[in-house]
Amino acid sequence: MKTIANYSVSMELLQKYERRAKKHFGQNFIIDPSVVENIARQSGEGGLCLEIGPGLGALTQQLSKRYDEVIAYEIDPNMVEILSESLEECENVSVIHQDFLKADLSEYKEPLTVCANLPYYITTPILFKLMELNVKQMTVMVQKEISDRLTAKPETKDYAALSIQMQYYFDIKTIIKVSKETFHPRPNVDSIVIQLKPKNQSMPYDEREFFDFVKKCFQFRRKTLVNNLKTIDKERNYNTILESIGLNPSIRADYLTYDDYLKLYGALYA
Repeated sequence: MKTIANYSVSMELLQKYERRAKKHFGQNFIIDPSVVENIARQSGEGGLCLEIGPGLGALTQQLSKRYDEVIAYEIDPNMVEILSESLEECENVSVIHQDFLKADLSEYKEPLTVCANLPYYITTPILFKLMELNVKQMTVMVQKEISDRLTAKPETKDYAALSIQMQYYFDIKTIIKVSKETFHPRPNVDSIVIQLKPKNQSMPYDEREFFDFVKKCFQFRRKTLVNNLKTIDKERNYNTILESIGLNPSIRADYLTYDDYLKLYGALYA
């Protein structure tokens, strides 16, 4: 079996089917075999692995060597056609031609692993969709900007509502840095492979409403938290409420930790 994560093999497949990478699907094909081998190795082994956006099948090929079963969702019919050839020797791989964001995931009852080079333009929606599943861990390649946001700490420029929400649900760590030179066509930015392991967390409030509140607190980053809160209810005395939980009324949203937001939400709505 030829290694798909190779420039000549990838070009051969694309030319044979008269195809090329589609920008609107965020397609950038990995052409360094050591990268896909490393990602697959870091992802784990055994059981079911779910992949989103297999492209030419470079990562899929390596996952098939480590897992009992691999199910890959591919939105592009042209790639599905190529995958029928590139993965024909991988008998434990099933390719589903479907938009993953529209997929019914209710059939997946057992714990599974996720490993994917996520399309950059829909990374966040895919991560939230994956939260519907019983996931043991996710090993995903994302744009560096997204990785920075997901792993950001308070008082940094990348810290946002998304940072708080994803770090509530997952332990997140960076495992591989991937140069843009690893891809064809070459993207404009470097990539990061991150690993997300679910936490068994709970809070005394409705999670959706709580994180909607946190998002509103960040809507104008350069303004103080009080100014953002006034877009929710301009009549409340937020200065007094912040002082009552030990926060400076002039503080900005990106200086608060998850625990700070929990105390603030409780003071406002409990």
